[in-house]
Amino acid sequence: MVRNFWSYFCRGRRKKFYSLLLLFLVLLNAMFYVSFLLYTTIQKRNKKAWHERLQFDQDSYVDNSGMRVVVGHYVGGNSGGNLSDDTINSNNYAPISGAGEGGRPVQLSPREVITARELYPLHSYNILVSDRISINRSLPDMRSESCRNVQYDIENLPTATVIIVFHNEAWSTLMRTLMSVLLRSPEVLLKQIILVDDASERKYLGKELENAIVNLGKVQILRSANRTGLVGARLMGARAATGNVLVFLDAHCEVTQGWLEPLLDRAGSDDVFICPHIDLLSDDTLAYTKSIDAHWGAFSWRLHFRWLMPSKEVMLTKTENPSKPYPTPAMAGGLFAVRKSLFWRLGGYDENMTIWGAENLELSWRAWQCGARVEITPCSRVGHIFRRHSPYKYPGGVAKVLNSNLARAASVWMDEWADFFFKFNPSIAAIRDQQSVAARIELRKNLQCKSFKWYLDNVWPQHFFPADDRWFGRIRNEKGSCLGVVSGTPGLGGPAAGVGCGGDLDVERLLVYTPDGRIMADEGLCLQQGNGRAVWKSCNDSKKQIWNQKGPRLKTQDGLCLTQLISDSKDGINDPLTAKRCVNDNGQIWHFERVPWR
Repeated sequence: MVRNFWSYFCRGRRKKFYSLLLLFLVLLNAMFYVSFLLYTTIQKRNKKAWHERLQFDQDSYVDNSGMRVVVGHYVGGNSGGNLSDDTINSNNYAPISGAGEGGRPVQLSPREVITARELYPLHSYNILVSDRISINRSLPDMRSESCRNVQYDIENLPTATVIIVFHNEAWSTLMRTLMSVLLRSPEVLLKQIILVDDASERKYLGKELENAIVNLGKVQILRSANRTGLVGARLMGARAATGNVLVFLDAHCEVTQGWLEPLLDRAGSDDVFICPHIDLLSDDTLAYTKSIDAHWGAFSWRLHFRWLMPSKEVMLTKTENPSKPYPTPAMAGGLFAVRKSLFWRLGGYDENMTIWGAENLELSWRAWQCGARVEITPCSRVGHIFRRHSPYKYPGGVAKVLNSNLARAASVWMDEWADFFFKFNPSIAAIRDQQSVAARIELRKNLQCKSFKWYLDNVWPQHFFPADDRWFGRIRNEKGSCLGVVSGTPGLGGPAAGVGCGGDLDVERLLVYTPDGRIMADEGLCLQQGNGRAVWKSCNDSKKQIWNQKGPRLKTQDGLCLTQLISDSKDGINDPLTAKRCVNDNGQIWHFERVPWR
């Protein structure tokens, strides 16, 4: 039988043809298969994770100018797109033993990833993973050894009311936030937990949530009949608080061992807004990751919140005493504690701010300018899900909400730097006069608050904003291009090259030149002499960031001239920058073109 089979392919001209054809098809299929494997391997190496490639509607807030870290606030679910009402309103919490314990990541099978992708827009994190992790999962102690050795007089610390605002939050995520607070807070210090429901529409956040907390004792729910946003909901919770200290948390956090004591110890002084050290909860796997030990809250020229490296003075203090709280120019806003008396004495929140956005900057400026402080304690560690997108629509649109909030904050607290902000943000300037801020200006007057200049000079002297003692404008090369940060440069900097000069309102093309010789761009980047090519780096005390102006030349400390290298380009755009020996070269000739900043 076998012999007859092979004889079919080996005898006769027609049979030989079929044999060769079959062999050709086999080889062709093998070639396609190998090519497919090679292609998929390359794609897996180059493409982002699926949850980073999702497309969102235009009302989703995305910082197109490029945040170093997008800091999440209170947000909630959207309409669910094409998902059914049953899916949107389902609570599918079904924990799997051991999943996510110790803060470890939870991985899904390829088939489950498809489902997770479909559900992702509901919350902008992986709800399929969240529902598999126990609401009382274990987490590692993230504190440093020095923080673990700090002894607190618990009996004499003030009591805390923890306020958690939610709107359409996932049941498992909200409950995990709640349970982490209950399990890791000393009972004598935790006076109450207030959950504030900002008009949620999900059915599982109604009676089902109430049944889940009915026996938890210190937990209560306040419900707003109408959507008020973060500010209004937090004020609702603050008014009902009975603890000495208000502790605000987002609804997608997990606190770790020893988180509360350092907050209450510092907040007891009644002169500080104290923030925990924020660690990362992955929006995909919900893994708990320890973040960098030193970060500083600040903001860009467009008033987008940023994490920057702390000043030299702060780093020195941290080295000498790693467990000591340190000052920060601004808070992220999602997580902080403050003595209740101080919160109300300084005017609470600006009630006319809606949803969220800029309230953290407004509160930070008010604290510093009106006699208090904003600090971060490294001994309180809280994990937080940082969402890449807001998973719900803003009433009236994201631009209207955020622009109105920014206009209010700048108008009241920034003095002449408000003119700078509005000049380069005409869409926000257009609604400046529509803001009713008389009451907030009166509050500032009654509190005898200091100026924004005092804030920049004393709280954040390392700032990169223009000032009367700083030159502001374009630095143009003889070839035609200008100094500037190349579009897409990462937050920590990158190679320097010539850029298009733009107009007087193109703030991305404008620079600050300080009296000590630093060329500063927005986002806290300074031009630095590199090992060959010049680079943009986070501003620091390095002498390589000093450029002394000598006529039309910019010289390093060792006498080299900033040079735009010659290429085939006519205008110098994209031509690399370096520091070379000073010669007769148009690439070393720079023209300073001043631009009024207010």
